[in-house]
Amino acid sequence: YFDRSGEAIRLPGIAVDITERKQIETDLAETARALSESETRFRVLADAMPQMVWSTQPDGFHDYYNARWYEFTGVPAGSTDGEGWNDMFHADDQERARQRWTHSLETGEPSEIEYRLRRHDGVYRWTLGRATPIRDKEGRITRWFGTCTDIDDLKRAEQTKELVSQELSHRIKNIFAVVSALIALSARQYPE
Repeated sequence: YFDRSGEAIRLPGIAVDITERKQIETDLAETARALSESETRFRVLADAMPQMVWSTQPDGFHDYYNARWYEFTGVPAGSTDGEGWNDMFHADDQERARQRWTHSLETGEPSEIEYRLRRHDGVYRWTLGRATPIRDKEGRITRWFGTCTDIDDLKRAEQTKELVSQELSHRIKNIFAVVSALIALSARQYPE
């Protein structure tokens, strides 16, 4: 702008506002780029893990599963978003899993539970599910991250170990019963 004499009028407020606006736009663009790169790194890392990885919004709405989840379950992408995940559990585990997850959502406590998860071939395998909340500076939950780890082989080994232990205990009791009976018979025949 110029005054009547043709001399330039300085408008420092406008120049500062334009400069600040350009800086804000530059900062926003840089933040968006950094966020996009961070999300890409997370997805690559999550897909490279052997565990199934998932995340939810603060209210528990499932909105992300990694490639392992879809490989294991064989379901189409997006079909287990929201509450669809619970249908993947064995019928005997669904209510217990839902209650545990609801408790964690209400209290903000991390979740850990073992349940049977349906694999793509229809076989149910024991799985360890864990979830941890991510909180902001004020302590509000901003997201939940979780994993599902196939522990079926370990669970079956534990069951086999327990079965063997019970069988050995039963046999040892039988041996002691036989020895006790022999001692009792011997004591009757030879009281001394």
